[in-house]
Order: sequence, then C-alpha cells, then structure tokens
Amino acid sequence: MGNERKIKAVVRKVTFEEAENADDEYWVNASVEERLSELIELRKMFFGDGNQRIEKVVSKRKRYEEDQKEINK
Repeated sequence: MGNERKIKAVVRKVTFEEAENADDEYWVNASVEERLSELIELRKMFFGDGNQRIEKVVSKRKRYEEDQKEINK
C-alpha cells in the first residue's frame, strides 16, 4: 500500500451549470470531424451498428388466463 501513484486522483466539485458550460465550450472548440465522429458513436450506442436484427417474439396463452390474472390482483 506504500506505492506512490503515477497519476494523481483529481476530483473537482462543480455545479451543474459549470459542467454544462464546460461541455458547451468543449464542443464549440471541437472540429467538425470530431463532432460527426461522436454523433456516429452515439447513434451506434442507441440504434446498434446496423448488423443487429429485430427478433419477433410471440408468446401464446389462453384468453381466460389474462382475465384470471386481473381478477386475482
């Protein structure tokens, strides 16, 4: 436990407004290529990379089972 860290841990407490302003400043100074690249990465995160297929899932049950579940609640 006596080892000295090469990179010091730094934590800064800031308000939400300060964090938002720092984010805005970062993106204003980013190049068009950097912004476009990040948008592509975000799109992949939310919508997949285009290779994923939607799987249809069907579950069969009798109609009266639904009614019994609601009655038992």
